[in-house]
Amino acid sequence: MREFRRFFRMAVLGTALVACLGLWLTPSQAVADIPELIIGIGVDADTLNPQEQTTTLFQNMCDLIYDSFFYQDPEGKLHPRLAEKVDVSKDGLTYTVHLRKGVKFSDGTSFDADAVKLTWDRILDPKMRVPLRFSVSMVNEVVKVDDYTVQLKLKYAFAPLTPTLSLSIVSPISPAALQKFGDDVRQNPVGAGPYLLKEWVKGDRIVMVRNENYYGKKPTVAKITWKIVPEDATREAMLRAGQIHVCYKPSPANVAALKADKTITVEMPLDTRTIFMGLNYQKGVTTDKKVRQAINYAVDKKAIVKKILFDTAEPMDGPVSPVLFGHFKMGKQFEYNPEKAKALLKEANFDFSKTISMRTPQGRYLFDKQVSEAVQAYLQAIGMKVELRTYDWPTYVAGLLKPLDQTELEVFLLGWGPLILDADMGLYGQFTCEVNPPKGLGSAFYCNPEYDKLMKASREEQNPEKRLALLKQASDMVWDDCPWLWLHVEKFVIAYSSKIKGMVVTPTEKFYPTYITMK
Repeated sequence: MREFRRFFRMAVLGTALVACLGLWLTPSQAVADIPELIIGIGVDADTLNPQEQTTTLFQNMCDLIYDSFFYQDPEGKLHPRLAEKVDVSKDGLTYTVHLRKGVKFSDGTSFDADAVKLTWDRILDPKMRVPLRFSVSMVNEVVKVDDYTVQLKLKYAFAPLTPTLSLSIVSPISPAALQKFGDDVRQNPVGAGPYLLKEWVKGDRIVMVRNENYYGKKPTVAKITWKIVPEDATREAMLRAGQIHVCYKPSPANVAALKADKTITVEMPLDTRTIFMGLNYQKGVTTDKKVRQAINYAVDKKAIVKKILFDTAEPMDGPVSPVLFGHFKMGKQFEYNPEKAKALLKEANFDFSKTISMRTPQGRYLFDKQVSEAVQAYLQAIGMKVELRTYDWPTYVAGLLKPLDQTELEVFLLGWGPLILDADMGLYGQFTCEVNPPKGLGSAFYCNPEYDKLMKASREEQNPEKRLALLKQASDMVWDDCPWLWLHVEKFVIAYSSKIKGMVVTPTEKFYPTYITMK
């Protein structure tokens, strides 16, 4: 129960910290002195519906438009936002959420228990596309208590539920907007956050303006323009020239030079995001465990981190990032050993005449295409035929969501960044049978009933030591099964004008310019 109480105390502690952080000052106490902030990003959004999100960058945008029940700071502490507090029953099966009063959505609709229940009913509706539903699948139903109180009724107690309420998947949408736009709300987002969508020009820019009726402290930035610039080098040049103020994920090769530039600030905390090559567990040549292990031995991960990523990442030593509760360094490491890889392929009677289809996005992750090209070269060096194709992000995501009988995925680059500092979102969210597409984002189609039993037990276990033991067993099992080519843990690299002060950057790969100042 200590872990459960620790997460709950975070939410309570947040109330006291709010005053220190100045999050809830009245609008008259803050004056916007920045007319526009321009942020260079590599890819366009596929949706701005928070329940449909699969990508951290766009969840970041959703946070600004919709706000969240709690805000998780870079240290993992929780601060009240749309929820003032949460009371938890002794058995951990009922969470009573007390909502903030006097809040309105940006279209003037009241934020209340009815709006919250509507959002949760949509999340729990199996007919709705909610890729991250697994993260709240322990919630059985949501009950309205009064106009500003709801209760989450759980199927089983779940220790990290309070921090889970900081996720954008549970951010409420205006009921009026849902009625007006229906499914098109993904292009017409209406929330209760500090910003609202002003303009969205596909492939070019997403423009947000300050929500003048925001219940919290008035943002210091009047307008945020997310400028879509796929090429890393172009984003960096624009930052140096002052054409953009923030460069999201610059080229790893240029991080040292950016750090040396006194006009630029570079931040790069170790991230929750792991980068991997998914190896289809149920279809194609990678259904054989020996083939999957061979691929892991064939690739020099340390060389990729050093020579391609310029140390803006660390090689994976377990199935989740070291910053997460429940991370373990595995006793068995797949060190670079091409001869062992060849031997395993021989044992598997691998058909070297077959061409493996490899896919990669470009501009979504640090040097994603270059990393994929390196993996392709390593696999070709042990005699495998590999064809690499590159896709824009929306097209790539659409391919990830296809069910097993329709998927064309064999080997594919992807990243996974848990948004709470707990291994459950990584181990459960990628490797249980429940999250296989189209229901979830476990695109490697890993499905092991014994693994699922361990993860279910870890979710129900409230004792942190026992929970860690279960997470260790699950990690050992999936690590050996190799549904992924275990590549690296990214550092979240973001560069911005040194004139900017007060930028909040988190290890969950989010950043918040809402209350920055500029010289």
